[in-house]
Amino acid sequence: MRIRSIILVGVASALLVACGTTRDAAWEVEEPTTPKAEAHAGQREQLLAEAKEAWEKRDDEAEVKKAIAAWREATEIDPKDYDSLVSLARAEYFLADCHVGFDENAKEEYKKILESATRSAERALMAISDEFTKKMRSGWRIEEAVQVLDKRAVPALYWRSSALGKWATADGFATLLSYKDEVKAIMQRCLDLDQPYYFYGPDRYFGVFYGRAPAMSGGDLNKSKHHFEISLSKYPDYFATRVLMADDYAVKAQDKQLYRELLEYVINGDPEALPEAAPENRCEQRKAKLLLEEIEERFE
Repeated sequence: MRIRSIILVGVASALLVACGTTRDAAWEVEEPTTPKAEAHAGQREQLLAEAKEAWEKRDDEAEVKKAIAAWREATEIDPKDYDSLVSLARAEYFLADCHVGFDENAKEEYKKILESATRSAERALMAISDEFTKKMRSGWRIEEAVQVLDKRAVPALYWRSSALGKWATADGFATLLSYKDEVKAIMQRCLDLDQPYYFYGPDRYFGVFYGRAPAMSGGDLNKSKHHFEISLSKYPDYFATRVLMADDYAVKAQDKQLYRELLEYVINGDPEALPEAAPENRCEQRKAKLLLEEIEERFE
């Protein structure tokens, strides 16, 4: 079952030579486009309203797809609409993580959606900064080019890294190895610019990274626990943090009691305790039930 969240893992061996799948980023394949917003303003506003309405019902897979279709069409009218491009990336990520990802027979669709989410977030970065776009088209490494971006770019950076990390994980270890340093560096930029973003998401990422990575690749259980506890202290009822802490810290620490406590908290919790993330919390409850069923397999 593909139930691990946001994230990226470390290297199994310093001697491993791997050639993973590569992808073309938006700035490598997409030509500059001219907004048509003035000519189609009424249509665009209607599409944005439809997307917002459908997104509120995102527990339903069909509604998520409606929101995605509306945001995609709206951003074709105005490709400089940063906020809508970020919303599109987040919605595509949610579709993969909380709907398609539970179907073990839909791996290729899952990967395709995550790649699209990554591309949407890249389009958002292009929309927000001509300087960033120029650097990327000139061959700069993204880890260096992101230094020209400010706090407003964090949502696009965050969803790009989240989607890219899951896509790479699903594609296989070699692909993950190819992208892990890039994603880690960009998440560090998110942490530096806007630590609280998405319920302290950057700390949640580093909780996973330090918990999952082997020691030779920077894994550190103390750092993992520290980052998870920061995220939990700020948003105790954002359930993904507990699910990830169980999966990536408690297992590594071989703390079976903590694993059970974290997952049972989620399973028995009220997803509406954090109303703006209630659908995400219900998704995490499904993941928690699956992980709890594996408890005897996860501990020696």
